[in-house]
Amino acid sequence: MKMLPIPAGLFVMGETNDTPAEAFTQGTHLKRGDWDEHPAHRVTISHPFYISEVEVTTEQFKKFRGTYTGNPDTQPYASGVSWHDAAAFCRWLSKREDKPYRLPTEAEWEYACRAGTTTLFSSGSEPPSSETANAWGVKNMHTGVGEWCLDWHGKYSFDAQTDPVGPAFGVARVIRGGGLDRETTFYARSANRAGLPPDFPPCPLEELQIASRAANAGKHPANSGENPERHSFRKTPNRHGQGRTGFRIVLAPPPESAPKPAVTPLTSRAVVQSGANATIAPDPARPYFRKRLLLPTPPENVRTSELVTFRALGWPRAFLRHQHSPALIACDNGDLLAVFFSASAEHDPEVALMGLRLRFGADQWDPPDQFLDIPDVNDHAPMLWNDTGRLWFFWGFNNYAAGFPFQWMMSDDHGATWGTINFPRLPDPVGPHSAQPVTNAFRDRHGVINVACDGHGSVSLLWRSADNGVTWADPGGRTGGRHTAFVELRDGRILGMGGKSSNIEGYMPRSLSSDGGKTWAVSKTPFPALGSNQRPSLIRLASDRLLFACDLQSDKGKAPASIEKRGALVALSDDEGETWATRILPGVQLHERPERAAAMGGGTLGYSVARQAPNGMIHLITSMNQPCLHFEFNEAWILQYDIAAPAPDAKLLCSTASHVPVVKEYTETDEVGRVRLRYSGGIADDGRFLLHGKFQSFHADGTPEFEANYALGALSGRQSLGLPGGILSWTREYKQDGSMEWTNYWPDGSIRTRSTWRDLAADGPAVLYDRVTKKEIYRVEFERGRVKSKKGSPGEN
Repeated sequence: MKMLPIPAGLFVMGETNDTPAEAFTQGTHLKRGDWDEHPAHRVTISHPFYISEVEVTTEQFKKFRGTYTGNPDTQPYASGVSWHDAAAFCRWLSKREDKPYRLPTEAEWEYACRAGTTTLFSSGSEPPSSETANAWGVKNMHTGVGEWCLDWHGKYSFDAQTDPVGPAFGVARVIRGGGLDRETTFYARSANRAGLPPDFPPCPLEELQIASRAANAGKHPANSGENPERHSFRKTPNRHGQGRTGFRIVLAPPPESAPKPAVTPLTSRAVVQSGANATIAPDPARPYFRKRLLLPTPPENVRTSELVTFRALGWPRAFLRHQHSPALIACDNGDLLAVFFSASAEHDPEVALMGLRLRFGADQWDPPDQFLDIPDVNDHAPMLWNDTGRLWFFWGFNNYAAGFPFQWMMSDDHGATWGTINFPRLPDPVGPHSAQPVTNAFRDRHGVINVACDGHGSVSLLWRSADNGVTWADPGGRTGGRHTAFVELRDGRILGMGGKSSNIEGYMPRSLSSDGGKTWAVSKTPFPALGSNQRPSLIRLASDRLLFACDLQSDKGKAPASIEKRGALVALSDDEGETWATRILPGVQLHERPERAAAMGGGTLGYSVARQAPNGMIHLITSMNQPCLHFEFNEAWILQYDIAAPAPDAKLLCSTASHVPVVKEYTETDEVGRVRLRYSGGIADDGRFLLHGKFQSFHADGTPEFEANYALGALSGRQSLGLPGGILSWTREYKQDGSMEWTNYWPDGSIRTRSTWRDLAADGPAVLYDRVTKKEIYRVEFERGRVKSKKGSPGEN
């Protein structure tokens, strides 16, 4: 390897140049790079180092791992190696030569890439051609394979840094030098940041069975019908792991800088592990129904041109204009956890995941927070599954060419912490599919895990694992509809209901398999066929009944003549889906787009997902309406014969509790006996357990983490989130007139943003204050979530 000297010095890290959409053909909201390239900040590289002139080659990597065969698409350079492989190569070479080789830090990489320049590329406004050296002699930093860096991916700091090494932990290691989903010039800029889990791919390429099209001939069904999700279709099976990520090395001692604290999302803070019995519920023999608003506006359903207004509200920079394809789970502690993807255009690499939690006993969801974002990869189609207490979180890399059908993380503490990201090993050939999990997963009577995913075109499939997730298989069969929801029947057969882009005489298809998904018999259901922006839900309840939910019309307003009403329904079956007792769902709202709402002629669930909590209550959430909704009800409500007119929204949204006769305090301690969480609550007169009084959690240093005041489950007074050391992150003041004032803070305790909200919509002024001068620099006036006027500029703040 040719190693080049890089001098110590100072540079500005991050994007400081405009990236116009017309020049780069990317989203119009990416006016100056992506969110994670900001704030641009001064970085000092305090010691000189050596960096390899080019990336590690296939022949060089073979000397470390003799069985490595390389990737023909990236020759002569090694690719398709994990971060762990790259780090192990550095350790091997260090031992062999008795010199300190390692991966470059992200700051060292950008510093060496820029070579003293401040332009979009080291060569100016256009990237250099392949094998062209920059001013310091380094080649291929804008072309060829992406390159692993030492750091975990995380948010940048506003403050100047010296030899930064990123956060202490994370979900993705940084990749520099190119995009993942899209290999365009926008993603080749000096400042661009990509990343993948360090275990990607999960094992060396030579240990994976790479199947050709010929190997699949006759083993799997042909492509079925129109492909509405062409971006996510995997037409070259079993290329899992053949990515274009390699690495280059530096010769330098290990960095001495301490990593920054990692950012923990709100969904993982102050999570109750024990306390109130999660089975407490209203009388199951008496009908119960409740509607809640789920997501705030903004970020939901704003114009792409108005994404900049989020800066005056304090939302994470990864939040975009539209939240869709929800996942939902009921944790064993009684909490609900929901995850949506957040997008401007849903197939862009900038799509990230938003999460929010409804605490057991609370009547309002916590504000949403950034749940996960693998940079430059489309994080798509989230799905949550409670496997007898262990939570599995599945999602897909919707566009990544070397992607898998899904990946997953697991949590054994109700989502307070999550393990590493896992990728499925697929030893046998697989058929056409999309990297889009659907609504559910389940274990069958033999313990085999089944994960529902979209296929190619108007079909779905079940990925199956008989060894608890070690290996997975495509059984070969495809259902009669996209976005199919599945349950196992009492006799071991599998029932699939749905989904979009398919119909039988105007009715939704029903698919039955007696051989574990190898073949499916397709017939029609009594429910209408669905179309774009629609997804049904199907689950088995603790009572052994089946629950089903769907719209009463297609996206174009069509339904068989036997279905006269419009809107949405829920249904119960006592006979494994042969017959259904149905009820119209009140409070359903119109589609968020007026033209689609007019065509449908009734309310919609959009993409729905249903789960049952430990206390028997059924929870159903929606997307594609304004805002997204949460319905809570029991089986008695579905079975109640009621010819009365639906209650108005004001009543459906109202709590049924008036007092809590007996309030009890609950306390949890950590492993050394320190109080980590304390809260109060009791059983209200409507039978629900409700938080009533102060809820507090604490950091290890004893300073407050999350604090809230509840009255009959509703937030009142002050709610706050704090960082270790007593530094406030944000506060929310819930006032008697129904409004809420939300304030975000700079690290020095000064106000960063302040906004007013009502009914989950920004309503009134939202103001951003400069970090240094403390003066107002950007003001947005909102009216019921809509932007009325803007003044000033947010700049880098």
